[in-house]
Amino acid sequence: MDAAASPASDAFPASVRGLRSVPSGQQPKPLAFDGGGSGDLDRCLALLEAISSTAVPVAAGMRFREAADFAARVEDISRAAEYLQVVAAAAVDRSRREAIYAAARAGAGRGAAVGWTTGWGNETAVHGPIGWAAGTEAQAADAGSGAAEEIPAAMPKTCDPDPADDGCRNTAEFLRMRLRIGAGEARRRLALAEAVLPRTGITGHPQEPERPELAAAVASGSVGSRPATIITLALDRVRHHAPEDTTARMEHALTRTAAEHDTDFVTRIARQWTEAIDQDGSEPSEEELRHRQGVFIRKPRRGLFHVEFFATPDQYEPLLTVMNTATNPRTQPEAAEGTDGTISGEGDLDRRTRPQQLLDGLVGAAKTALATGNLPAAGGLRPQVMVTIDYRDLLDTLEQGTPGTPGTGSFAFTGPVTASTVRKIACDADIIPVLLGSQGRILDIGRTTRIFPPHIRKALTARDQGCAFPGCTIPAPWCEAHHTTYWSHGGTTSTENGTLLCSHHHHLIHKEQWHIQVKTGIPWFIPPPHIDPHQQPQRNRYFRLE
Repeated sequence: MDAAASPASDAFPASVRGLRSVPSGQQPKPLAFDGGGSGDLDRCLALLEAISSTAVPVAAGMRFREAADFAARVEDISRAAEYLQVVAAAAVDRSRREAIYAAARAGAGRGAAVGWTTGWGNETAVHGPIGWAAGTEAQAADAGSGAAEEIPAAMPKTCDPDPADDGCRNTAEFLRMRLRIGAGEARRRLALAEAVLPRTGITGHPQEPERPELAAAVASGSVGSRPATIITLALDRVRHHAPEDTTARMEHALTRTAAEHDTDFVTRIARQWTEAIDQDGSEPSEEELRHRQGVFIRKPRRGLFHVEFFATPDQYEPLLTVMNTATNPRTQPEAAEGTDGTISGEGDLDRRTRPQQLLDGLVGAAKTALATGNLPAAGGLRPQVMVTIDYRDLLDTLEQGTPGTPGTGSFAFTGPVTASTVRKIACDADIIPVLLGSQGRILDIGRTTRIFPPHIRKALTARDQGCAFPGCTIPAPWCEAHHTTYWSHGGTTSTENGTLLCSHHHHLIHKEQWHIQVKTGIPWFIPPPHIDPHQQPQRNRYFRLE
């Protein structure tokens, strides 16, 4: 994690697109309700119904830019409606509990139980409106004399329905019945309400939400309710494993990510945070790892040998590295020669599945090691693995860290790794000494040339760790080095003017709709107006948590 990340006390960045807030000293106009919830909401619903009735023919005549703007506005409405859903669920839960409590108090005060009482005798309590019970002998006599058609004076003519009489065991079940939503969705809204809506203290005074920064983003429509749920669940998972300032930074980073990216990407980043903070609890001891690791050869099945691997991260990374040589789309196969000595331009279509490619990569690496006839004393080729780690985190671990310190290093494929693991494999691997600054900037690296040489490529890998395009998760070995300022336009081949891009996003950048802006050595991407009308610079936060 980058220690220079903005503290949670900082205001949510105003540059984030879609963020709307109420001006200081100005409060929004309260909703107008009339009886059962009409007023402003009914007028909004009527307006939406009118728009929906003509939406199909109108949308059919839209040009691309107009359709994109239309979709964005509809999504804004959807996020606002999602927030109102959370508010409404909380209101139902509060009012329902209050009504049940009031009914219980009223029943206890009258000496009558709220609900049915078994009535084998002359007196049976009949459940009615809140706090009302009937069924005395006198009333029974009146009923026998024909007075049953009259409404007893003690019985209220109209009142709110008794929640204890609706057949629902809890608020989530009531919401499921009333709103026709799933029980899981009802529970999700109620749980999110507890995190992002203002609370009431023991003394009755209002308190700020449990997650204030996330609450502000959800209320403004910058973050939808579903990514907000992902964030709250991630924060709950690390609640007991991280100090308050760490969870605050995590909330800030995930809220910013949710305001800039899609829900799937938020899920990935949230998983990275939880794995970095609490990697399955405390780090297992070396004795436990030695006991559990190994290669287990199982009984062959239908002509295939069954092998299981249980490996530590530093063992698994070189295995995955060599296996991915067969799945890497940038791996160039040897060209086949034609009958006339020319190079054949046609290649066989690779019909292998990914598991088959991984197996071929592992077997191919083993064959290469055997073919050399010069195996190192360690018993095999040392893993040529790029491991990146913030130099301050490594120094802190060396000076005062403990074996259970959360991982801050990163393998190209495996992901987060502890500093202790980095030090251990450094004794038996070719580790590239690259220092990263507080913002992931390369501090020291070699010279530049026109074509990105290996040492510059390694520097870009250490900084970007993968495709630098916002939201992309392609790892560095599958990426191409790109000149931020084209070489033909006077750009240099350097870390300052280079960035890693996957093949898809490399072609996209050359279409020149997206533009790259370098800030403090880090590439930021400016989207075209039809993606973001505000054209706010974005960066990929998948490979570096901050």
